[in-house]
Amino acid sequence: MGSRKMVDTHDHSARHARGALLGATLGLLLIAGCSQNSGPVSVAAGATTQPTRNVVALGRVEPTSGVISISALPGEKLTMYAPGIEAGAKVPAGGELAQTATFDLRQTQLKAAELKHAASQEQRSQELLAAQVQVEQALATHAQAEAKLREMQAQEGKLKNLAEAAAIAADDYKKLVALQAEDEELVTAHQLRRRQNASDRAAKEYEAAAAAYPDGLEAARKGVAAAEAGVRLAQQSAALAEKVDQTLAADLDRQAAATALDQAVLRAPQVEGGAAEFTVLRTMVDPGELIAQTPVIEIADLTQMSCVAEVYEADAKEIRDGQRVTLRSPAFTGDFATAGIPGRVVRIGSMVASPGLTNRNPLAPSDRSIVEVDVEIDPANAAATAEAASKVGLQVTVEFLGPDEKKPPAKQPK
Repeated sequence: MGSRKMVDTHDHSARHARGALLGATLGLLLIAGCSQNSGPVSVAAGATTQPTRNVVALGRVEPTSGVISISALPGEKLTMYAPGIEAGAKVPAGGELAQTATFDLRQTQLKAAELKHAASQEQRSQELLAAQVQVEQALATHAQAEAKLREMQAQEGKLKNLAEAAAIAADDYKKLVALQAEDEELVTAHQLRRRQNASDRAAKEYEAAAAAYPDGLEAARKGVAAAEAGVRLAQQSAALAEKVDQTLAADLDRQAAATALDQAVLRAPQVEGGAAEFTVLRTMVDPGELIAQTPVIEIADLTQMSCVAEVYEADAKEIRDGQRVTLRSPAFTGDFATAGIPGRVVRIGSMVASPGLTNRNPLAPSDRSIVEVDVEIDPANAAATAEAASKVGLQVTVEFLGPDEKKPPAKQPK
C-alpha cells in the first residue's frame, strides 16, 4: 500500500510538471506570435532588469507635412483638370489643379466688375478735376470782389474832389453875380447862365456820387464776403471729393468677383516658407461629376517623408528622442526590401489612444492602447526618401533599435 501510494504521488507530480511546462511553452509561443510584425513583447511580471529586445510597432508612411485634400463647394460640378494633372504629376505651389462649372460665369462677372471699377476711377478723376476748377473759379471771383471793394474805397477821394469842384463852381457863380450887380457890362447874362449851369452840374455830380457811395461800398464788401464763402465751399467740396472715394465700392465688387472666380479654380496651396512643389497623389472626382463632401484631389510634398508609429503604451517608456529606427515592409524594393529604411525618432506623443492600424497577426491583442511616435526619414537620404514617397500610406513594421545595436544604414539602391 505504501509503495502504491508513493508511485501515485510520483505520477501526479510528473503530470503537474508536464502541465506547467506545456503552459509555459504555449505562453512563449503566444508571446512570440504577438511580437512578430506587431507591438513589442511585454516585460514579464516581476522582472527587474531592462529588456534587451527591440521594441517593434506598426506604423504608416506619410509625408512629413501630411496629405493635403483639395476640395470645392459642395454642389459644384467639376469641369476639367488642368493639363497634365494626374497621379504622380508635379505641380508648383499656387499652380492650377482644376476648374468647376461656374468658372466662365464668374470670369465674366470679374470682367464686368473690373470695367465698372475702371469707369468709377475715370469718373473720380473727372470729379476731382471739376472740384479743383471750382476752387480756381471761386478764387478768381474773390479776387474780382476785392478789386471792386478797393475801387469803391477809392471813391472816397473822388467824392472829396467832386465836393471841392462843386464848391469852387458855386463860388465862381457868386462872384459873377456880384460883378454883374456892380457893372452889368462886365458880365453878360449868357456868362452868368453858363457859370450857374456849371455850378449846378458840379453840385449834382457830387450829390449823385455821394448818394451812391455808401450802397456801392456795402455791396462791394458783401461781394468780397460772398466770394470768400464761395472759396470755402469750393475747397470743402474738393476735400470731400478727395475723401469720399466712390471707387471703393466698385473695388470691393471687383475683389468679391475675383474671390468668387478663385473659388471656381482649385489650386495648390502657396504659403510663405512652405513647399515650392507638390505631387499629385490621386484624383477622386471625374470631370462632369458633382462635387460632394469628398475631396477632389489629394496632393503632398514628398521631399520630406515620415512614419507615424503606434507604440503600445507599456513600451512607450522604452522610446527616446533621436533613437534609430528601421522601417520594414515586403513592399519595399531593391536593397530596402532586406535592409529596410532607416529613420530616427523626432517626437513621442503624450496622448494614449486606441490603435488605428490593424495587426494582421491573429494572435496579436486588439484591446491595447498606443502612443503615437513620429519617425523622420533623413531628407538627405534621397533614395530612402524616394522609396518612402512611392509608398504613401503603406503600413510598415517599425523596429526601434537598442542603444548597443550597431546596425549599418541601408545601401543606396543602384
